[in-house]
Amino acid sequence: MRCLHLTGPLRLLRRISTVMTQLILMRHGQSVLNEQGKWGGWSSAELTPLGRVQAEAVARRLAESGEAIAALYSSPLRRAWDTAEIIGRALNLRPIPHEGLREINFGQVDGLSLEEFRAAFPEHFARWLDRSDLSFVWPGGERRADFFRRVRRAAEEIVARHPNETVVVVAHGGTIRGILGHFLPAEFGDWWSYELGNCALTRVEVDSSRARLVVLNDTAHLDGGGTHGEATDAG
Repeated sequence: MRCLHLTGPLRLLRRISTVMTQLILMRHGQSVLNEQGKWGGWSSAELTPLGRVQAEAVARRLAESGEAIAALYSSPLRRAWDTAEIIGRALNLRPIPHEGLREINFGQVDGLSLEEFRAAFPEHFARWLDRSDLSFVWPGGERRADFFRRVRRAAEEIVARHPNETVVVVAHGGTIRGILGHFLPAEFGDWWSYELGNCALTRVEVDSSRARLVVLNDTAHLDGGGTHGEATDAG
């Protein structure tokens, strides 16, 4: 599994805070829909046994690091919340739910495989492939532009609440990519092409004038258990 480290500063698109905030972004443990290779949006998919093992592993790593973590935020969706509770017990922190951290609302595509999505909604599928189309709306679900707007707002709120502190955020593949796309320059590349494994760690430093990606998709604590059976990497 690819793990990317960057050391050079990256320009922040907009001013957020006057001092440094460390964001540790983490995708939830493997869910039942992940295991089946199906899209998981706002569904209440549970963690698999492997997903719980992944959550315990990342919880141990964070606890043993000795790093002072000020807060633990989580999407309220079950797979993320259950992951956050496992981490919270290890860090002696109570997870803080944030609605803005939810995954994209895939609407009628929720629970479908990629091929089922293509067959059931061919016109939507073709539009979905154009990642620059912010007017795209999932069938019965969320507009792409609205998703990015709420994720940006959530990330900015969290950074503003925690100047000069380290915060863990447990969320989803789409949500984390949206946060990265907001804080890091568009010319860096297409964030949607980057792998984000279950319970992988991604760290971003944010200050008043710039953001810096420290590590992307770090799964050293998982012993090869990062992503299994995930055809879509969605949810």
